[in-house]
Amino acid sequence: MLAPIKHLLSNYRIVLASGSPRRQELVQMLGLNAELCPSTFEENLNVADLKEFSAYIEATALGKAEEVFQRLSGAGGDDKRQLLVIAADTMVTLGKEIYGKPKDAADAVRMLSNLSGACNRVYTGVVLKHAAGLRQFTDTADVYFGNLTTAQIQDYVDSGNPLDKAGAYGVQGPGGALIPRIDGDFYTVMGLPLHRLCCELNALLLEDLN
Repeated sequence: MLAPIKHLLSNYRIVLASGSPRRQELVQMLGLNAELCPSTFEENLNVADLKEFSAYIEATALGKAEEVFQRLSGAGGDDKRQLLVIAADTMVTLGKEIYGKPKDAADAVRMLSNLSGACNRVYTGVVLKHAAGLRQFTDTADVYFGNLTTAQIQDYVDSGNPLDKAGAYGVQGPGGALIPRIDGDFYTVMGLPLHRLCCELNALLLEDLN
C-alpha cells in the first residue's frame, strides 16, 4: 500500500502523537519507524458543540496533531519539512451515548453489561500533518457483542484488561472472544484503520510532491 511513497517516507521524521504501544505496533506493521510522543492537548471538547460524533473525534485528533507538531517543530531547530505527525482518537458509542474509558471496575461492568447482546459503533478519527499539508478522516466499524453472562463480564473485568480501553473492551486479546462479528475494519476498532491510513498517506505525500 505504501510502495508509491516509500522513497518519500524515508525523508520524514514520523511521530505518532500518542502514548499507545498498540498504535505504535500497528504503524510498525506498515514498515514505518514511528516514534511515540504523547500529546498534551486537553481532551475536553464538548461533543454537544459538534453536530456529529465524527466531527468530535476528528477535532480531538486534530488538537493532538497540532500540539505535537508545533512542539516538535519548535524544539531543537527541527526542520518542519522533515516532520510528519500522525494522531488518532477512538471512541465507542451505543446509541447516542459515548463510552469512554471506565472510571473503575464497577463502571467497566456497567458498560459491558449494556454492550452485551448489542451492536456498538466505534469511531476512529485520524489526522496526518506535515508542514505543507493536512489530511483528516474518520473511519467507523460496527461491533456485535455476544450475550454475556454476569460471570463472563466479571471475569473479564477482573483481568484488568478492559480498564484502560474505550468502551471497556479491546478487540485484541481476550476481549476478542466476546465479539462474534465486526462490520468494518478490524484495525479501526484497535485504534488505527490501516487501509485508510495508507490511502491518506499516499494522497498527502503525492499531493505535496505535485
